[in-house]
Amino acid sequence: MDVVEHVPVDLDTLRELIVKRYDSLSQRLQQVADFVMAQPMLVAVETMATIAEQANVPLSTLSRFSNAMGFDGFSSMQALFRDQYLNRPRDYKERVRKARETEEFQPESPTAIFQDFGTANVEAIEQLQMTVSPQKLDRAVSLLDGAETIYIQGMRRAYPVAFYLWYALMKSDNNVILLDDHGGMLTPMTRRMNKNDVLLTVTFTPYAPETSELINSAHEKGVPVVAITDNQMTTNGSKMDVCFEVIEGEVMGFRSLSSSMYLAQTLAVSLMCREAV
Repeated sequence: MDVVEHVPVDLDTLRELIVKRYDSLSQRLQQVADFVMAQPMLVAVETMATIAEQANVPLSTLSRFSNAMGFDGFSSMQALFRDQYLNRPRDYKERVRKARETEEFQPESPTAIFQDFGTANVEAIEQLQMTVSPQKLDRAVSLLDGAETIYIQGMRRAYPVAFYLWYALMKSDNNVILLDDHGGMLTPMTRRMNKNDVLLTVTFTPYAPETSELINSAHEKGVPVVAITDNQMTTNGSKMDVCFEVIEGEVMGFRSLSSSMYLAQTLAVSLMCREAV
C-alpha cells in the first residue's frame, strides 16, 4: 500500500482519502472504513474498545487502519471526529424535544407530523453544517466558476434539487444545461461535454442508473464531477471530485430535501457572488 503523503487535517480530507484508497484496503480494513464512514458520531464519542466491538474488529485493526490513513495512532485520527462533532450547540434541539414531550398530540395528527418534520430537518441541517468544511465548499464553487458549461442532473427524488440549481444559475452569467432526459435526449445533450465543463449531479439511494452512467461518462472524459449524494462510499464515489454527503431528515419513511436545497442554495448564491466581484 502506498504511503500517505499528507496526513488528513480534517474529516472531509479523511473521507476523501478513505474513498480513494478503499479498493486497495484489506477486507478487515474495509470493514473499519465502512464503520467510520457510517457512524462518525460514535467514533467521536466512544472509546477505542467500544468502537472495535461495534465494528466487530480487533483493537489492532483500528490501529492498522489509522496507520494506513497516515496517522501515528487511532487517537490522532479520532481527534478529527471529535473536532467535528463535539462541543456543538444543541439548545434548539433540546427545546424542541422537551416541547414535543409536553404536548399530547396523536402520533399521526397534522400537528405532530409538522413538529416531527421540523425537528428532523433541523437536526439534518445541523449535521450538514458540522460535516461540510469551508475547503470543500470553496473547491466546489471554484470548479463551477471555472467551467465553460455547467451540466446539472438529478433523477426522481433528486430532480427538484437539480431543477432549483438550474433555475437559480440561469440568472447568472454561467452557461448551464439541465439534463432531464426528456425524449431520451440525455446522450445527445452530453455529447459535447468535455474537461473544461463541470457535471453537477444530485443522486440518492436507490441510485438512478442514468446518473451512474453519466458520472462514468464524465469521468472517462476528464470532466470534474461535483456531487450531492447520501453516501460517499458508492461505487462512483472515487470518480467525484467534490462529494457532499447529505443525510436528510426522515419521518414515517418520507425523506426530506431541506438539507439538499440548503446546500444547493449555498452553491448557487456563492457562485453568483463571485461573478459580482
